[in-house]
Amino acid sequence: MNRLYSSLAASALCASSLFATAATAAPSGASALAGTIGFSGRDLRAPLPGGTHFRPATGTVEGSYNWSGYAQNNGSTTGPFTGVKAKFVVPTVTEPTTGTQYSSDWVGVGGYNESTLVQDGIEADNMNGTPFYQAWTEILPAAEDPLTLTIHPGDTIKASVREIATNTWKMKVKDVTTGQKATRTVSYTSSGASIEVITERPCIEDGCTSTSDLATLAQTTNETYLPAALTTSAPGPTAVYDPALTPLAGQTLYDIEMLNNADTAVIATPSNANAQNNGFTVQDGSTVPPPPA
Repeated sequence: MNRLYSSLAASALCASSLFATAATAAPSGASALAGTIGFSGRDLRAPLPGGTHFRPATGTVEGSYNWSGYAQNNGSTTGPFTGVKAKFVVPTVTEPTTGTQYSSDWVGVGGYNESTLVQDGIEADNMNGTPFYQAWTEILPAAEDPLTLTIHPGDTIKASVREIATNTWKMKVKDVTTGQKATRTVSYTSSGASIEVITERPCIEDGCTSTSDLATLAQTTNETYLPAALTTSAPGPTAVYDPALTPLAGQTLYDIEMLNNADTAVIATPSNANAQNNGFTVQDGSTVPPPPA
């Protein structure tokens, strides 16, 4: 999904890198609870609250209007990444009974400040007091594509994206709790320049050219990604994986905090990495959660 972020170094609002987010549609029989919530947008930068942030961090701290988590990026249009995966639990939506709020948890390759993102994961939304949970895949600029996989809060999920042949990507979401899984294989050209493990709030207005187009973040239980791993193995059926929060040579690891639309408060915060650099927790609000054991 689209990334709107606040750079620590930025001192004024600017926009660049127009790219698309996706439409999230409820699967057949779900009474169209989720509706359409994601559209094309552009990169927006602004300073974090106070201009400088001093909390200890595993990587380089960045602010984002819709992401919280970690990303590795080498700053170029070509890169070594051919896969990413993470294990996490479907969070429980803890919203009141009114209004609509949205959240997603996903892994992806490419798309960090550019438009070639291939990703999959789950969403946990509140629709006027009715929680809605769904698994999906997405390749920008195509629309988000729901998977035929029933998930529930508390289920353990494994999400993975892997280049199984040159420009052929396999996206898989498995519900470890139920033993069910869904996959989708697509032909797609990604920069491979980055990987991400992210909690997100998507866009709700066509264009997504400003923070006013973003959804309200659904309040949920904490999300812990453990283990999270990446690979630079050549495209193929097998791969060697490394901890996702250990920076590779030439890469920068970004520790991303989510901001409110007014750029005045942090609304979702990742923990530092665990001792193995393969896990972290995202918590609503500005308090830094402890890393997973």
